[in-house]
Amino acid sequence: MELRDQGTAIFLTTHNMEEATKLCDNVALLFQGEIVESGKPKEVCLKYNTSKAYKVLLNDGTQVELQNTKEDMQKLTDWLSADEVMTLHSTEPTLETVFLTVTGRELQ
Repeated sequence: MELRDQGTAIFLTTHNMEEATKLCDNVALLFQGEIVESGKPKEVCLKYNTSKAYKVLLNDGTQVELQNTKEDMQKLTDWLSADEVMTLHSTEPTLETVFLTVTGRELQ
């Protein structure tokens, strides 16, 4: 990390997508010797965020998954206004999920 922060270019080869997400400024996903996707890890993941869903944990322990619809966003707004939301998480795919998507593989 120190070398990277000093401006040294580092080429990392890994199958560990979590590691690549944390360490790399840019990634290139290879499949059968071809680059099938490339870019900044976060941007690549957001490109494949087709569901745009949100996981909400309410103060009473209820867990809800909301879609990006007008009705669900109104629910979220109401819960936030009433201070009923304990946690809120988006559900964009991980780099591993993107790799599996662009290569036609299934999650096991």
